[in-house]
Amino acid sequence: MDDTLLDGVAAMNAAWDSVCGDAAAGCGCEPALLRDAIRREGARFWADESKVGHWRLDLDGARALVVENALAAEGFDTARARHMATTYAGLHREHLRPFDDAIPTLDALRAAGFHLGLLTNGPRPLQRDKIERFNFAQFFDVIVIEGEFGRGKPEREVFAHALTTVGADASEAWHIGDNLYADIAGAQSVGIHAAWIHRDRLELKDGAPAVPDRVVAHLRDVTDALGL
Repeated sequence: MDDTLLDGVAAMNAAWDSVCGDAAAGCGCEPALLRDAIRREGARFWADESKVGHWRLDLDGARALVVENALAAEGFDTARARHMATTYAGLHREHLRPFDDAIPTLDALRAAGFHLGLLTNGPRPLQRDKIERFNFAQFFDVIVIEGEFGRGKPEREVFAHALTTVGADASEAWHIGDNLYADIAGAQSVGIHAAWIHRDRLELKDGAPAVPDRVVAHLRDVTDALGL
């Protein structure tokens, strides 16, 4: 859902730009310095998802820790970290929107008779809020949220449950996602074909955790390929 149906990156950038702009004056620095530090520490924190996967269910706590690490690395007072992280969460929600091709793609797939499942990691309240706000539930035969199901991608049980619920065989199914570790490797582990969506901002690098069966730039590429 995140960065496949919803443009989380655009929301993230807008929210952090605002937070860092407000915090910079108190730190006596340029906003760009804070933004770069948070970006750097965030990438470092999430570098090995297999080691920090438990933080997916406490994103607020993870975000506060990243900001604290960023402030400390630049020699600033870390007491403001929690406030910055909380402010970010509210702003991210305000800016979050579906990609332009998200709803049309879901409409087209449903109209063509495809069974659809939504598999998303993260805490239940946060992910349910997104599903309800954007009325996604109408499109899906099964919705698996990590915080509800008790397992998250890339664990095999997540994908197996979705297949069983819709009555599909893995060899007939496709999973689309932006995360090579959680989406692509997870889907392939149970025999599902996996399409990696990069939205013109991700790169498939050497040493990636999985090699997708198909690469698409946008969801409209899927409907074009199906002739919908």
